[in-house]
Amino acid sequence: MTSRILMHVGPSIGNYDVLSAAVQPNIGFASPEFNSAMKSSLEGLRYITGADDSYTPFILPGSGTVAMESVMSFIPRNSRILVVSNGVFGDRWEAIMSRYPVAIKVLKAEAGKSVSLEDIDHEVSSRRYFAVAMTQVETSTGVKLDVESVAKTVRNKVDLIIVDGVASIGGENMQAARWGIDVALTASQKALGAQAGAGLLVASRSAIEKLREESISGYFADLRNWSDLMNKFLAGGGGYFATPPIGTVFSIQKSMALIRSETIEARIKRHEICSQAFRAGISHMGLEILASEKLRSNTVTGVIVDGIDIPDFLQRCMKKGVEFGAGVHPAFRDRYFRVGHMGWVKPEHIITALNVIESSLEEIGKEVGHGSALAAEEVFSKHHEI
Repeated sequence: MTSRILMHVGPSIGNYDVLSAAVQPNIGFASPEFNSAMKSSLEGLRYITGADDSYTPFILPGSGTVAMESVMSFIPRNSRILVVSNGVFGDRWEAIMSRYPVAIKVLKAEAGKSVSLEDIDHEVSSRRYFAVAMTQVETSTGVKLDVESVAKTVRNKVDLIIVDGVASIGGENMQAARWGIDVALTASQKALGAQAGAGLLVASRSAIEKLREESISGYFADLRNWSDLMNKFLAGGGGYFATPPIGTVFSIQKSMALIRSETIEARIKRHEICSQAFRAGISHMGLEILASEKLRSNTVTGVIVDGIDIPDFLQRCMKKGVEFGAGVHPAFRDRYFRVGHMGWVKPEHIITALNVIESSLEEIGKEVGHGSALAAEEVFSKHHEI
């Protein structure tokens, strides 16, 4: 199979050592090797989310959506929940929660924009909400929400603050303990750059205290079935509730070790520089970026290209060795594509991606500015830390 640069919005750009760590023949979930991998992975999860020892970390079989649904474990029947949605994946909170006996209010933003802090403050000041659920980076548009400011605004007005960090954690700053976030969640294959197959989250002591018998969650994603097990892993032991994603956990373990070696601060900086360089190249081509300038994330960029067949363009890019994501926001679905510059992204990935975009657009007759890679190189030349 031809080697390909995976600049989709997930799975993200991989690392050979991280991905190959998932190949663990004849090692089961009762083995000391797996117990050790879970312990270090759970500890690493606290590290990358800025959670202290009072937070319980969880690694669940599945995906980011499983982690999102598991949040219902903390929420009593008939609770009122405020959802802050900046796009398609913010709307997923509503899709999940509407299956449960809770009252939901959704604040929505236009594509490429964010719900304002003033609107959020007005809503939580007008009526009592049990929880606020939000998305740090909206995967459908690349918009980044100022989670720290939102948390500060709502902290004393709600019981739980819940953040979907699926497309952000590992590439954006997340300080769960310092910001007062009760639940922060992600997935193994996004900015962590590990194998797909696991949903991850950390939950504050306050959140864990809400794991009650009257929880409205289902069975598999009920965190009451997982919390004691996670604590056993943290203590160096093990146990069983349902079959864990064994290979994925070994991949996460390796990813966490490399992140610690790089440091989470340096990793976030690398994502920031690579995203700036990529967008410099896109702007040089004369293309428009979907997210408003002050709302652009380190991990995802939506690129608007009018007047072309987007699926044909994406296929041309893939044949040249770079895979991007199709647009999914209904307001722009046929006008844009999405780029994930996260995980183990390096300058050479950005340069290659820009060259492929530029040449593919030229092939189909779209006029673009030449030299996009040079525009990116100018950004990289100012930073010697990556």
